[in-house]
Amino acid sequence: MFPQTAHRLPAQPMRNSFATAAREEGLRRMPQVSSQPLALGLLLLLGYAGGGLARRLRLPAVAGYVLAGVAIGPSGLQLLGDSVGDGLGLVKDLGLGMVAMLIGAELTYRKIKKLGASIITIAVVQVITTFGIVYWALRYLLDQPFVVAALLASLATVTTPVATMAVIREYRAKGPFTTTLMGVIALDDVFCILAVGLSVGLILSMGTEAQALQWRYLIPPLLEVAWSIAAGIGIGAVSAPLLKRLKGSLEQLVAFLAIVFLNAGLAEAFELSALLMTMTAGVVIANLGEEQLFAAANNIDLPVFVAFFTLAGAGLHIDVLLSNWQIAAVYIVFRVIGKMGGCYLGGWISRAEENVRRHLGTAMLTKAGLSLGLLMYVQDRLHSVPIAALLAAVELAAISFYEIAGPIGVRHALFAVGEARHPGED
Repeated sequence: MFPQTAHRLPAQPMRNSFATAAREEGLRRMPQVSSQPLALGLLLLLGYAGGGLARRLRLPAVAGYVLAGVAIGPSGLQLLGDSVGDGLGLVKDLGLGMVAMLIGAELTYRKIKKLGASIITIAVVQVITTFGIVYWALRYLLDQPFVVAALLASLATVTTPVATMAVIREYRAKGPFTTTLMGVIALDDVFCILAVGLSVGLILSMGTEAQALQWRYLIPPLLEVAWSIAAGIGIGAVSAPLLKRLKGSLEQLVAFLAIVFLNAGLAEAFELSALLMTMTAGVVIANLGEEQLFAAANNIDLPVFVAFFTLAGAGLHIDVLLSNWQIAAVYIVFRVIGKMGGCYLGGWISRAEENVRRHLGTAMLTKAGLSLGLLMYVQDRLHSVPIAALLAAVELAAISFYEIAGPIGVRHALFAVGEARHPGED
């Protein structure tokens, strides 16, 4: 029910700009890559080059991967067609699944026993704050309908973990701030899926004008999260004893990939959340003492991240951001206020360290694959409500901004708290 990666972008709103049409007409004459192997080669080569340039400019490599993708995508040279992106869905599944496992590995009892209360408090408070502030801005500043304000506010709570983890691994960040960040993002993913599901349920129940509540529409999203977590626990509990027999790093890598793809396939078959399943399995495996499994991911994380984020950049539509800049600007600005203010307030309530209160919100701004998956879920469930084009436009505009700005915020926060190291430093 909650797809975690988008194998296609939601339908785009019509673009009637003469300049945009002229540009697209000129670029349409350029040959598009239709071969998936060739497309993957271009993603790796150009993405790696973009990451190297970003490092020279003291930016996270992730931002360079995304910008390289933008350059060859529909907002640039249009070398990659939508069909190629659809065919590379395994890259997206692998990227998101790998990160979900790695986040789970961070959530061992040993690491979070001193931070557990603050992680839960911060996660809850920042989700509620972000939802409330974005809803208020859209509903009362821009006078948007209840449906639009509620759905975009719920989507605003999403913090996508892939870019955050890529930056953490690039700068080899370790410490209590990094552990807190991973824990808050893990819980944020649970709460944001619930927020989107409950918002859809409320609208199905109460209609666009919020008339009457029917509780039966609120049960499915709750069951979805519960079954996803339960399935992850079961997979982790079954896998851990089998992993004890693996000795070499190559065998562990095979097992790691098998768990990621099995979770993605089972989640799709049973309409569960692949992200929650894989993350929960990672938590169980790590807490049962099989943490060495996650070290195997070090052998493939760079090419996976390069391909994943360059492909993500190739799917961005900068013209959508420009053509919907007013509502998108309000959405983007008030989401920043909600995330940063909510993290500070949650940190203050839980008496977290000053570094966590001041800098955690800056590291919580990333937004990409999970947002697209939830947007597709919203459009599928509310197909009879004529707001699909507006939702897609605003959400895609926000993703276009945060896909570049989000990793920069993570980098800034990690260096500000002193838990990051520049590449090449001991």
